Amino acid sequence: MKKIAVGLSGGVDSAVSVLLLQQEGFQPVGVFLRMHDVGSGEEDARRAAKELGIPFYIKDMRKDFEEKVVRPFAELYKKGTTPNPCILCNPAVKFRGLLQAADALGCENIATGHYASVETGSGRHLIRRIPGQEKDQSYMLYRLDENCRGRLLLPLGGMPDKQAVRDMAERNGLSAADQKDSLDICFLEPGCSHGAFIEKYTGSPPRPGDILDASGRILGRHEGVCYYTVGQRRGLGVPSDGRKYVAALDAENNTVVLDEKEALETATVYLRDVVLHLPLPDEGITAKIRYRDQDTPVEVELLEGNRAILHFEQPKFAPAPGQSAVFYWENCLLGGGVIERGGREQ
Repeated sequence: MKKIAVGLSGGVDSAVSVLLLQQEGFQPVGVFLRMHDVGSGEEDARRAAKELGIPFYIKDMRKDFEEKVVRPFAELYKKGTTPNPCILCNPAVKFRGLLQAADALGCENIATGHYASVETGSGRHLIRRIPGQEKDQSYMLYRLDENCRGRLLLPLGGMPDKQAVRDMAERNGLSAADQKDSLDICFLEPGCSHGAFIEKYTGSPPRPGDILDASGRILGRHEGVCYYTVGQRRGLGVPSDGRKYVAALDAENNTVVLDEKEALETATVYLRDVVLHLPLPDEGITAKIRYRDQDTPVEVELLEGNRAILHFEQPKFAPAPGQSAVFYWENCLLGGGVIERGGREQ
């Protein structure tokens, strides 16, 4: 049987991925990547490996995770942007570590419990989302390179939904069957806010400053720009006529700007650090500007220096600097980039 290194997190998705690979005739080796010490799931992963009857291997990635995810996360939040730590982690730490483990264990392929699939097209390996699969996670994988995609298997691409995954785990007596999904940033202590984490991590408390309206009028005070994100409505702590949203974060001047919802809608989004898995087709491209966003038709204008401008057919609400915009064509992931800002050219 062909050995394959499977990222085993301790959750139900990775455990069922092992079951599916075993049914296909693979010999999985469970690989737990030790990223941090906050509820890491190591014991759950070890238990899953025992229940599945597979070898269990631990690879320590804490140094890389701190340098390439945690530190940039804190620095970018202090600058008034909203990075997605999973997108930072996947190419630089998680999949890199899994590939290294696979090489050490003599495994040609790797697998994870992400909800997506991999297919070959135009001589390249492409991430594909599964129509109707509500828990699509292709967005999180857009920065994986061809070498990684070429060795990657995503067994859950054949599962209709999360409940089917849980049912399979239960039928096979896996203790992960009823485990809750993790919705928080993995390295934050339960109940810890971004601002509190950044203060503890950097040893420098966020600076209070002014909350302004679009005209520059002072509405109140904030405790630090890292407590806010563009598009936020709740927890603003200022009185206002009607509903206000965070329209801009100015770390240099230490201000938070609020505005009406309509002012945050734009059909133009500027990107940096663009990566493409295939040349862009002339038509039929869609894009989403956050994980839970509904992708909509877009024209992608590529610029020099791995930059791009997205021209959407319909306005998007509150593109947040630091988040990622991701492109699709016929459910294939074409690539994406990091949002610099939305709106007309300045």
